[in-house]
Amino acid sequence: MNKSPLDILTHLVTAPERLIAGIMSGTSVDAIDVALVKIRGSGEHLELELVHYTETLFAEEMQQRIFANAEVSSSNVNDICLLHTALAHVYSDALRATCMEAGIDPCSLHLVGMHGQTIRHLPNAMDLAGLSIRSSLQIGSATTLAALSGIPVVYDFRSGDLALGGQGAPLVPRADWIVFRSDEEHRMILNLGGIANVTILPRACRPEEVIAFDTGPGNMVLDALMRHFYGREFDEDGVIASSGVVNPDLLGWMLGHPYFKQHIPKSTGREQFGEDYLNNMLLLARDLGIDEASDIVATAAECTVRSIYAQVQPLLPDASSYRLLLAGGGAKNRFFSEGLRLSFSGASVESTASLGIPPEAREAVCFAVLANEWLVGNPGNLPSATGADREALLGALALPA
Repeated sequence: MNKSPLDILTHLVTAPERLIAGIMSGTSVDAIDVALVKIRGSGEHLELELVHYTETLFAEEMQQRIFANAEVSSSNVNDICLLHTALAHVYSDALRATCMEAGIDPCSLHLVGMHGQTIRHLPNAMDLAGLSIRSSLQIGSATTLAALSGIPVVYDFRSGDLALGGQGAPLVPRADWIVFRSDEEHRMILNLGGIANVTILPRACRPEEVIAFDTGPGNMVLDALMRHFYGREFDEDGVIASSGVVNPDLLGWMLGHPYFKQHIPKSTGREQFGEDYLNNMLLLARDLGIDEASDIVATAAECTVRSIYAQVQPLLPDASSYRLLLAGGGAKNRFFSEGLRLSFSGASVESTASLGIPPEAREAVCFAVLANEWLVGNPGNLPSATGADREALLGALALPA
């Protein structure tokens, strides 16, 4: 006999320790990240242990369909419908493979926190049929994943914040505050994913004192250039960028994007830095007579570094007193890390691995934490980061069929 929803929730809430899987696939659309996390407590008293972490590469067809359907010009409602369910299947496979690699019975998992795959992010109010709407769409059927895995799934973390006037992003700063804050030192978490985002955690800060926002492109433009020129998914170790020469005119155009001048709270994605942006960049590079692909790659990488510093420095004049912790795939890019060391002169620059969380696992770990916060009724957003009217419980629950 199947347990009732009340029985399932009672078991989850009363468990002294929970094994939660965080599942994340980001703007780069390179892989599915799965983190298995043991969690005790919640909020500022939460304790966690990262049990295991894996990255499962997307099949090329899946990746290309996601890319196509994240652009208005090439999206297709049939594809979006199919992808919504297909992603749940590949998430389920990745979850099962992670558990097998860790030697863990999937049935021992208490909960899954699933971010889903963002294909459209429209955080600023737009008019529709007389309504003022903010919206963000993450596909990946949580109900399908719960049925396939037999594990309850917390999902749809962004809608509640958007409904309260927020950007629905960035969401991980609440989890960053829980996991990474320190009573001894100032810390800044910089995620270099497809989109880069920063969480500034002053020593012994309260949630309302956290500063966080998307800074703009992280790896997104760089990865697109690598695919375009070299047929590779990314610039490993920043080798190509380091071999090129930054073009000041192209860099000036890139840094002139209006997003960089917007006031916080703010968030962004492929809508502003996707296919159209890339095409315009390549046209300008041709007009400027830039012949070497490595020079265009170097310029895009330099834009990431400079745009981060230019937006953080006015908010944090004493940045040199902070410990800068890099996360995301770009944390392994030496062009980025060396450029940030030069920009934030005097600051300690390292990855989140120094605190026990591999940089590529940070976001998946954070969504496991946010699923736990939903379960116990704690807020998942930081209004200081998203602009929402108030703190809110974020997420919804899908139970196994």
